[in-house]
Amino acid sequence: MRDSTRSLLDALMGHAGGVPTAPGFGLPGLTGVEQARGPWDVVTSAHAPDLPGDTFSFVALEDGTLVVDDDVPEGSAAPLADAVETDLRKPYEAVAVRQRDEDGRWRVAAVEVLVAPALSDDAAERVDLARVGGETSATVDGEETDPDRAPRGLLDLLAHLDGDAALTAERLDETTWVARRWAL
Repeated sequence: MRDSTRSLLDALMGHAGGVPTAPGFGLPGLTGVEQARGPWDVVTSAHAPDLPGDTFSFVALEDGTLVVDDDVPEGSAAPLADAVETDLRKPYEAVAVRQRDEDGRWRVAAVEVLVAPALSDDAAERVDLARVGGETSATVDGEETDPDRAPRGLLDLLAHLDGDAALTAERLDETTWVARRWAL
């Protein structure tokens, strides 16, 4: 499971920051307390009785493909995606937790992501890029490096963002990067 997925899932399940809390504690859309936007863009629920397990994560690509880490029955995750897509356009990353007291009901949280192609020679799993005042810096798999050594698809994403910005990207699969944008 990617680090970004794990942090979203932990917060949704009530383990934010490694500290046990009530599920959704302090998160907009879950507690009824108005707060600044949390780590997600959408929090909703969906009925998906055919989806196995207690937790689930996926990335929805622009073409409608759902990339999942687990082997699940065909179409069983579609109700989760449909619920998210009433409020958020693709691409996005989503995590879901089965509600214990309700038959087949899931709480779903999703965040908008950017997607970039990965080349076969991109050996990295995680890349952080930042551009401040026109200067770009790069960290690849935890090691600072020359920005020119960062994956081309991610550099292209950063180049298309306005102003100072940062990207945190993780490998989705052999051909795709999924990234979150941070305004600086």
